Amino acid sequence: MSNFIKSTSAYISDSMEGPERRLFIAVLSQAAHDVFSEHVEKIDRQQAKDFLTQNTWHFKMICELAGRDPEYVIRKMKKRMQDDTPIPFYSKIRKYYRQANT
Repeated sequence: MSNFIKSTSAYISDSMEGPERRLFIAVLSQAAHDVFSEHVEKIDRQQAKDFLTQNTWHFKMICELAGRDPEYVIRKMKKRMQDDTPIPFYSKIRKYYRQANT
């Protein structure tokens, strides 16, 4: 129980591996996907943008649990959004998905 009270990044990165960490990485990944996906509704895309660019308590907690630096994530996402360049990983997936469905 006392482990949950400590919420330093050292505690999270040292002991939180496995499915829990992957879950929070997936939350961040889904938000990034929603920002750049054309099939996502406008309001959902805007909520994802807000989530990834505002340094809220929830965002910091999810980044911490995912083992990511919130400042770095915000800085990178703002740059990608400004340049309007999707994350390369998603571009590759989209390409293969479209090829498979044609």
